[in-house]
Amino acid sequence: MIVMSVNKDNTEVDVHEHDFESSDSDEDENICRSPAKSPLKLSNILKRKRRLSDSDHRSQSDSDCSDADIEANSSLESEEQLVESSKSAKLPTDKDFQFKEPQFRKKQFIFHPFKRVCGVFTPDTSPTANPVTVIIPEQLAASYGLYLWPSSPVLAWYLWLDQQRYTNTRVLELGAGTALPGLLLAKLGCSVTLSDSVTLPHCVKNCQEAVRLNSLEDSVQVVPLSWGLVTSKLLKFRNKLDWVIGSDLFFDPEVFESLIVTVKWLLDNNQGCRFLCTVQERSADWSIETLLKKYRLACCYEYPDSFLKGTGISAGDLTGNHNIFVLKIWKS
Repeated sequence: MIVMSVNKDNTEVDVHEHDFESSDSDEDENICRSPAKSPLKLSNILKRKRRLSDSDHRSQSDSDCSDADIEANSSLESEEQLVESSKSAKLPTDKDFQFKEPQFRKKQFIFHPFKRVCGVFTPDTSPTANPVTVIIPEQLAASYGLYLWPSSPVLAWYLWLDQQRYTNTRVLELGAGTALPGLLLAKLGCSVTLSDSVTLPHCVKNCQEAVRLNSLEDSVQVVPLSWGLVTSKLLKFRNKLDWVIGSDLFFDPEVFESLIVTVKWLLDNNQGCRFLCTVQERSADWSIETLLKKYRLACCYEYPDSFLKGTGISAGDLTGNHNIFVLKIWKS
């Protein structure tokens, strides 16, 4: 007999021969045994079986889809609730924005006295030898000019260990920022002027705050000063300086020549004046040799391992993982 079977998805219909000898239904058995039954009755029975089969398939299909439908409905309800909650929630506006000041902190540096015996530094424990404390304000994540870079303590210790050379001299610190070296010299009795770029008023303000924290308002001046330009403020330093200092000033090749131009002018207009600067090596390609030749300047340098010898202070304590040296420049 030819029988048509419908798949569960009702998309495919297979036509094949089937033997009803294995039928479990008595009615089916009677049909097979009594072929004389009317075709109408046979047709009705087959239709009824088809309807029952389709009903079973739909019931099973409904059962299979029920979990998915519930999940979809649940997801839809949650999305609707989310939309409703977002509508009811107050969205942030410009008025709700609050600026957070960069983290401000103060660092304290204590410089203990040393004396040199046979060319070697040893701690000075005499009653007249007093340590010097310098307080430095810095603001994190604000500007590189407001952060204390490793070059600054290196220069400060270089000045401290040879302080007799700088006592009672006139000093200008360029790009002072946190101003540790300049403030230390001020506490040693030097006449100090701190300067930073006129385009960075926050750095100039930080210098002023550093002066206030160390109670040096009466002895330290703070001025905005641009590099590479001969301005009225720069002209005021003619015949007024013995030393020009700075820490980590060669941080960007784009400012190298501007800085050298300013240093050259200061050395030309202050007889016997010298320039000291700590340099952090950042790239082997960066060099000022050509600029020094161009402006007829000479230089030499010294590493921390040399001038810290005998102090008990490791160069790594000051430099960390950086390669830093003291650069000295003068007129050739």
